[in-house]
Amino acid sequence: MTLKHSLAQKIGNAIKEVARNKGSTWWYTPHMAAASRAITEWIQLVDILLEVRDARIPLSSTCELIKHLSPSSRRIVILNKTDLANNIQLKEWLNTFEQKNCLVFGVNSHNKDNIKEVSYALVPYFLVKLILWKVLLLITITLSSIFIYKITQKSHKLSNFPPEISGGLPVIGHLLQFSVTDNIPLHRKLSSLADKCGPIFTFRLGIPRVLVVSSYDAVKDCLNINDKVFAARPGSLVGEYIGYSNAMLFFASYGDYWRKIRKIVIKGVLSSSRLEKLRDVRVSEVKTSITELYILFPITGDRLPVSGENLDFPMTGGDFQVKVNISNWIEKLTLSLIVKMIAGKSYGRVEKGGNEEEEVERFKKALKDFVYITMEFVLWDAFPIPLFKWIDFQGHVKFMKRTFKDIDCVLQNWLDEHVKKRESVDFVDGNEEDFIDVMLSMISNEDFVDGYSRETTIKATALSMVVDASDTTAIHLNWVMATLLNHRDAMKKVQEELDTNVGRNRWVEESDIRDLVYFQAVVKETLRLYPPAPLLGAHESVEDCIVQGYHIPQGTRLWVNTMKLHRDPKIWSNPDTFDPERFLTSQARVDVRGQQYEFIPFGSGRRSCPGITYATQVTHLAIAHLLQGFDFSTPSDEPLDMKEGVGITMRKVDPIEVFITPRLPSVLYKF
Repeated sequence: MTLKHSLAQKIGNAIKEVARNKGSTWWYTPHMAAASRAITEWIQLVDILLEVRDARIPLSSTCELIKHLSPSSRRIVILNKTDLANNIQLKEWLNTFEQKNCLVFGVNSHNKDNIKEVSYALVPYFLVKLILWKVLLLITITLSSIFIYKITQKSHKLSNFPPEISGGLPVIGHLLQFSVTDNIPLHRKLSSLADKCGPIFTFRLGIPRVLVVSSYDAVKDCLNINDKVFAARPGSLVGEYIGYSNAMLFFASYGDYWRKIRKIVIKGVLSSSRLEKLRDVRVSEVKTSITELYILFPITGDRLPVSGENLDFPMTGGDFQVKVNISNWIEKLTLSLIVKMIAGKSYGRVEKGGNEEEEVERFKKALKDFVYITMEFVLWDAFPIPLFKWIDFQGHVKFMKRTFKDIDCVLQNWLDEHVKKRESVDFVDGNEEDFIDVMLSMISNEDFVDGYSRETTIKATALSMVVDASDTTAIHLNWVMATLLNHRDAMKKVQEELDTNVGRNRWVEESDIRDLVYFQAVVKETLRLYPPAPLLGAHESVEDCIVQGYHIPQGTRLWVNTMKLHRDPKIWSNPDTFDPERFLTSQARVDVRGQQYEFIPFGSGRRSCPGITYATQVTHLAIAHLLQGFDFSTPSDEPLDMKEGVGITMRKVDPIEVFITPRLPSVLYKF
């Protein structure tokens, strides 16, 4: 470490590694220079450097930008003066950078000569990377051109294709038109194209051809008449490397395995009878989360301590309102709730500093990484050529393997705990408490379906349910709250409906929801405007078929643009306006279950979401408790920014930060 050459070589190798894999995280504290300006002179061609000059500066002050780095941002961080920084502050820096998948160099002395040695060592690696890209691109173009030529020659014999958007290029098709660098959500781009090309059109993402539909008739053709034809899923590296070789229900091919697992999921957890048995779990988790908001208020004559509360808790806010991040509250609730139902574990109440807290944080980070990689452009998905698995120059395969390792470690622990519990003398068959218990009872050790073992099947199915139930449900809850905060008249109507039908002397129950008709309409209207999965999951045709008179070849991918469908002026009056009353009048017959093809927030047909009942129950229970229990206001009473994020799900970009005030007697918050 004392020689300039060996130091430069070591850091150079690390840079080479991170250039290939943006998921890698490194931490170095070499006794070397910290003149980071010298490095910036050599890395202007590669946008992976973020210079941080002083580790002594608090994370929350002049370097606030760091907090807002997306996980997809590749950054090398030069953290200067580590020897002078407070240890706690240094740990906070490190944890933040690790969460953002940054490559970090901690340095603690000044010597420009040494840092220049390092910068000289870095340059060749970036040049090699650029050359490698060109070589691989040339190979890809050659091989793909031959393949595509043969396919297109056969396809051109068939003339009645849907219209294809303009601007396609040889080999890569329309890839450049769907770059995420402009931060325009994909469903918005496709909606604009539908305005120009009509409600049915195609484009090419590399080799695959994609069919996009957004009208009632076209959607019905795909998800009803040709439901079985489009029941397949296209292959993806995420499904292969994180989804247990496509054993996850979402990624699984349509066939015996998919049918068997879907049946187990519906019968074991998501049936009406099973959900009724788990009602107390839902109610308990929601009420516990409500208490967590209530204890943020200082203890006064009106605010009584609740059971188990730490009276030394550092209270914030004044006597009447407290500022909270409702988005964080929602995410914690949805994850805690589904983990309790799947594994019987209380992720919402873990001991600080214990092993379980470490597991929770590890799992939460891995799930975020999982969601993040599904939003990335993975070259193999556009060009399914083995070369792009063997030479992982994007770094995606390594990132997926690392994410899978973290996820599988947690799921394996859950499974081992349940197997051990069942081996105890106290366990009685038929007393299954959660979904893993149910899966262990319904699948024998000898069961191998499509080559998947019992263990793999259980872990893959548990992961599928956790991701689907926590992520999309949280997205929907966020949009409901954001929409109501921007339409205070609607929020007031919901609270008045709660006061009339439930009162303020008890908490709302699931049995009350059927009487809250305006509230139900608000939830539906939010699903119409902001469907959590605006393009549903990608489908793929297993054989040739006809959609709206057009010939659709086998292997065509299908995207259903539900956001465009839900805002079709031929179906919905004032389609861009928030109007819950429409579901009490003109669209009163429309249901969320996808039987009417103008409104399919959960999909329709064989691949529709099996958790519709669960999702609506959680949404109704959580939002009803929030609105009954608290009054809400935004900072300065300004409307919330409703900007949508990029990706396959419709996330709200900015978290919801609001002021809350309790509106019920304090005794009701003591659960």
